[in-house]
Amino acid sequence: MKRIFQKLRLEYTQGQIFIGFIMTTAILLTITVSLIYIVISTEQKESAMLYIEEIAEQASGRVESSLNEVNVLTLQLAVDDRTQDILINEFEGQNTTYENRMILRKLLLDKTAYSDTIHDIEIYNQRSSIYPIVNTTIEERIPKYYIEQANLPENAGAMIWIGVDQWDSQYLLAIRQVKLEKQDYSNGGYLVVRLKPSLINLAMTERAQDQGAIMRLVDSGDQSTTTSQTNEPLELLSIGKLEGGLAQYLVFERKIKGTSWALQMMVPRATVYSDLYFLRDILIALGILSVVVFAIISYFLANLISSPIKGLTRIIQGSKHGTPKENPAHYFNKEVNQLNLTYNQMVRQIDHLITSVYEKELVKSQSELKALHSQLNPHFLFNTLDSIYWDHIRKGEKELAQSIIQLADLFRYSIHSKRDDGLVTIKEELDQVKRYTDLMKMRWQDRLELSICCEDELYSCILPKLVIQPLVENAIVHGIEPLENGGKVTIVVERKHDSIDIVVVDNGLGISAQDLNHIQKQLVIERNFVTENQGIGLFNINRVIKLHYGEDYGLTMQSEHNKGTTVRLRLPLLTAFER
Repeated sequence: MKRIFQKLRLEYTQGQIFIGFIMTTAILLTITVSLIYIVISTEQKESAMLYIEEIAEQASGRVESSLNEVNVLTLQLAVDDRTQDILINEFEGQNTTYENRMILRKLLLDKTAYSDTIHDIEIYNQRSSIYPIVNTTIEERIPKYYIEQANLPENAGAMIWIGVDQWDSQYLLAIRQVKLEKQDYSNGGYLVVRLKPSLINLAMTERAQDQGAIMRLVDSGDQSTTTSQTNEPLELLSIGKLEGGLAQYLVFERKIKGTSWALQMMVPRATVYSDLYFLRDILIALGILSVVVFAIISYFLANLISSPIKGLTRIIQGSKHGTPKENPAHYFNKEVNQLNLTYNQMVRQIDHLITSVYEKELVKSQSELKALHSQLNPHFLFNTLDSIYWDHIRKGEKELAQSIIQLADLFRYSIHSKRDDGLVTIKEELDQVKRYTDLMKMRWQDRLELSICCEDELYSCILPKLVIQPLVENAIVHGIEPLENGGKVTIVVERKHDSIDIVVVDNGLGISAQDLNHIQKQLVIERNFVTENQGIGLFNINRVIKLHYGEDYGLTMQSEHNKGTTVRLRLPLLTAFER
């Protein structure tokens, strides 16, 4: 990410201004174009939908008109005297003669000729076919369900629209019961009407064709033996072919009055939304063009704004390797000009400090350092201790003389270092601990006991100087000294995988839970808490370890009042060669 920012020069003011302008423009244009598109497209969609719905309404009206024509013609045929006479004779048990059948045939053909929808009409009595002259019953011709529907009192003489002809699937069927007026409107038989497939063609208007529409006449309430077992309506007639799946079309459905049929008109979405797609493309093109034009303008504007800052930056950077110099330029931008004036004032102040303050303070500091070095010269301390040592030897006080030597070694270890990096081996650090405890035993005698447990291979491992001795000093001063009978300090050095744990345990006074919690919190937040009751240099030791080796290492404490304290110091396992 950083490399990308560097390549785009986004760390510079010019790049930030340029990107800021572009992003602002892009956001504003996106919002504006989106709002325009949403408003216009919503209105356009509504207009298109209304237009298509109007076409669908017209198409369904044509279908209804054609079916109404069929209804009227068949009603006329049902009440015609010739039809009534023939069916009455059949009802009374008289067989229709061939001549009467031919008269009936002519009558049927005349009615059919008046309609573009009717293919032919068949007449049945209660037992068999009257015309055409075939040995077929009405139950064989029509599914039982529709015969029962035609016989219902509420459907008396009404047209029942069936659906697909089970004998010839390209035609549709309808049935009408014929009531005999002279026989108290008894059931005299049935008219079976076959409708032409051209019924769907009549519904297709020129406007629908222009929209690329597909028409389907479906029956969602079909009960015949050919009914689909799915929830999809049964397709009766159709014109046109689906391309790309139904999802690519908008479907408009209109119920056909008096039937269980519905007319579905499917219009391609691409056709309905073509104007919207054109509008979308135009808006996108204009948006991109606007961003490009504004990007060019923004580039020159950003360069105009940032050029004074660049000039001032070059002046400031030129002062890195020498004495700062004033910038005499005057900028048109008021803020940049004010910044330049402030810079020139700062340069003058720096020059004054260098000439009148810094040099004097430098001389004074050098003098003080020389005086301090002369006072703290360690040779003075060591020579003094050496004189005291030989004075005790001459007096025969060898034990006291040995203590003087241990004290000198203790100071020498603290002041001098064999390595420039301030690191020592664990053995050297433990030797320092022994010297310290030996000196402490001069006052404590048998009240102080020290135990050290360390594997031989760990003696050569290195650690920062003076991190164990202060822990032992804390244990003695704060844990053992308050006890009347003294106590014991145990040092255990053990290996833990790739690290070393140095554990200092005492059986002294311990720390209260409140004080221990305070110490642990202070260790975590890295604040110096050297106090009389809480330990000497614990923070310094913890901080030194973390600075050397990282946050995974350092110091932890556990303690219980009147039972003692355990301090654990974790270090990486390193030798002088590995360092």
